[in-house]
Amino acid sequence: MTDVIDILDDTKSTDAWYDPKKDFQGLMPEGDYKAHVSSLSVKKNIVVKGKHLSDIYTVSFTIAEDNSDAEFETENGDKVSGSAFVGREVYSKGFFRFKKPNKAQYPQLSESMGSNKSYMELIDSLGVTVEESEGRYYLPELDESDVMGKPSIVRVFHDGWTDREGNERTSAKVSMLFEWADGKEKEEDLPF
Repeated sequence: MTDVIDILDDTKSTDAWYDPKKDFQGLMPEGDYKAHVSSLSVKKNIVVKGKHLSDIYTVSFTIAEDNSDAEFETENGDKVSGSAFVGREVYSKGFFRFKKPNKAQYPQLSESMGSNKSYMELIDSLGVTVEESEGRYYLPELDESDVMGKPSIVRVFHDGWTDREGNERTSAKVSMLFEWADGKEKEEDLPF
């Protein structure tokens, strides 16, 4: 016959737990996070301010396990473990790659190819090789296969915006990228 001790021993579980360090439901705090590129979207041939032609790159990052030991401060001053954000996805603002417009197709646009500082920072932080000649850096187009899994340190800020109903909203966004010197490229997870 089963006694009370045996029944209580059977209720002890190691296959489920609660970790209060990972219990954070609010807006991701501002700060620098180690992350990996998880996707890249490109909008081609966008006319900017009616003057210039640009491709706009938006990068999605997954916050890396390496943040687990870090601590971040919320807007109300509370400290929260970086482990609460591991695996979260955060999106960049657009990185503009200004390019020379085809005058036959875009006669009204002027050239602005030298105004690519943020795109150069994107390329640098992800370790993409660029060609340099006579003080100019020739910036390649990127596609997702060029950057998937690349490590980077992302600076997260709070971006205020208004939704369709006129309500003020705030989202965590990536504003700047930095090279993660000792970061390792993340291999793509296989679906099996």
